[in-house]
Amino acid sequence: MDGVILELRARAPELNRFRSWRIEIDRDLFGLLNARITYGRIGTTGRTLRWDFENDAEAARFLRVKLRRRASGTMRRGAAYRVVEASPVVAPFVGMFMPIDG
Repeated sequence: MDGVILELRARAPELNRFRSWRIEIDRDLFGLLNARITYGRIGTTGRTLRWDFENDAEAARFLRVKLRRRASGTMRRGAAYRVVEASPVVAPFVGMFMPIDG
């Protein structure tokens, strides 16, 4: 689960919605998996939250839950999230919940 980078963006100019969401999962010096999610309006610094996990299974479960939430963005916010950047490790997870462009 190391080396996960995924950036999503949702745009709906008619609703003035320009959202950015990015997750990064890596190991720290102590061997724990760290997930950092940065979100906010496109073009701003945004807000970053961090979670720690003991193993890959916990991190994968967390990623699936967060992607399921992003996939419901159309219903909740009126704009669908699209993949802007994705590491190869995350492709199977993204494909479960939203289309991959390109």
